[in-house]
Amino acid sequence: MTDRMGYVLPEDRDYSTTKEVDRVMQDMPLLTACGRPIAGTGEGKIARLDKLLEQVAGYYPVVRQTIGDCVSFGWAKGIMATLAADIVVRGESEEWPGNEICTEWIYGTSRVLVGRGRLGNSDGSIGAWAARAVTDHGTLLRKQYGSHDLRRYSGKRAKSWGFRGLPANELEPTADEHPVSRKPALVTSFEEARDAIANGYAVPVCSNQGLSRTRDRDGFTKASGRWAHCMCFVGSRDDDRPGLLIDNSSWGDWIGGSNPDKAGGPCPTGCAWLDASTCDRMLRQNDSFAVPGYDGFAARSIEWSLW
Repeated sequence: MTDRMGYVLPEDRDYSTTKEVDRVMQDMPLLTACGRPIAGTGEGKIARLDKLLEQVAGYYPVVRQTIGDCVSFGWAKGIMATLAADIVVRGESEEWPGNEICTEWIYGTSRVLVGRGRLGNSDGSIGAWAARAVTDHGTLLRKQYGSHDLRRYSGKRAKSWGFRGLPANELEPTADEHPVSRKPALVTSFEEARDAIANGYAVPVCSNQGLSRTRDRDGFTKASGRWAHCMCFVGSRDDDRPGLLIDNSSWGDWIGGSNPDKAGGPCPTGCAWLDASTCDRMLRQNDSFAVPGYDGFAARSIEWSLW
């Protein structure tokens, strides 16, 4: 699995790439700056965006990555979870589109249109680049767009779009209709992520923190080794064992052990709880963001009085 991660760690970046990350992040807000009204709102609460996503989609989306495009998977899951909260919690006039978010588009736009090809021939991307990509270049669904059949994930397509460029002229006008509607906010602590999730905003997380492949009796995994990887926080709990629910479903059913019916129910495939201290360590690497809103898909007004 280590060759299927794809997150580019800060120490792996050359000087020009580091400068590019700094440039991209210059006008990205901090959650502490833009999210004062939500500060502390997750205290004592359990929030499960994974359950909302399962509710609106009818299943919990799990797709396995086959190249180092994990950043696009973390962001796609974050957008879908936030859209689910838009529909169920915030009551926005949107509906589930019936299709998942296309990861290949996020991967290609983050590497080529934002990262400007600075990673060369290696796989991977950077969280800040994906944050900018989904804001400036929008998103696509897993569906047919003219001659482009995006209904199924393709690592080959992801590699092609991430290395040689995208059919932007054909697809970007459609993608532009569904961006992340506000600038993603940098999240740097467990408390910030907890509050964001409690308000329906998922948090794609990029770090070098590895995890155990076994859940303990409470459904928690623990820090183990180093992974250059992107995942997504989709749940929070501030109870007797504070932590966040981390989604690593781009590796499929990678983790075993206990999965008790606690804190809102069992974890979905590829997910586990993670203690607050480990979440803090991951978020302090400063490349994780709250997805603050999504221009989704307007609910259709159907006239049933046709007879």
